[in-house]
Amino acid sequence: MLNKPFFLILSLSTLLLAGCSTTHYVNINPQPEVSNANLTNSRVIEVTARTELTSNIGSIKTGINERADIFTTNDISVSVKQSVLSGLKKMGFTPEQGVMPAANMQIEITKMSYTTEVEKLKTVATLDFELKVALAAKGQTYKANYGSQKIREYGTMPYQEAIEEDMNDLASQTVNRLLGDPNVIILLK
Repeated sequence: MLNKPFFLILSLSTLLLAGCSTTHYVNINPQPEVSNANLTNSRVIEVTARTELTSNIGSIKTGINERADIFTTNDISVSVKQSVLSGLKKMGFTPEQGVMPAANMQIEITKMSYTTEVEKLKTVATLDFELKVALAAKGQTYKANYGSQKIREYGTMPYQEAIEEDMNDLASQTVNRLLGDPNVIILLK
C-alpha cells in the first residue's frame, strides 16, 4: 500500500515529461482586402493556380515538449484562385467578360510553412506564405514573387483556431500584395 502513492506520482510525472502530441487541421482561405475601384478590363482574365506543396504545413514543438503537426484541410490552389478572382471583381474588373485572347495570370503557391524553434522555455514560430505569378497580357509577360512572413512567440501550444487565423492572415497579406501591384493592374486594364 505504501507504494501506491509513489507509483501514482511517478506515472503522472512520466506523462508530463513525455509531453502531448496532437494534430491541428486548418482551412486556408485568403480574404482580399482591396479598395473598391472602377477598374475595367477589355480582355477576359484567366486565372489559374497550382502548387506542388503537400497538405503538411509544418509542426510545432514547444519548450515544455508539446508537439503538434499542422495540415490543411482544403485545396490551397482553389482557395487562392477564388481569392484573387474575388479581389479582381471588388476592384471593378469582370474577369469572365471581354475579348480574346485572354490575359493569363498563372499563380504558383511556392511556400506555406509553420516552423518553430525552442529558446529555453519560449517557442518562436516562423510562418511563411509565398506566391510566384506570371501574367501574360497585351503582348507582354510580367513575373513577380510575393511573400509574407510572421513571427509568433509563445510558452504553450497555441490553439488550432489561432494557427488557422495566423496562416489566413499571412495568405491574405500575400494575395493583397499581388492585387495591389501597379504592374498587374496596368496589364489587366
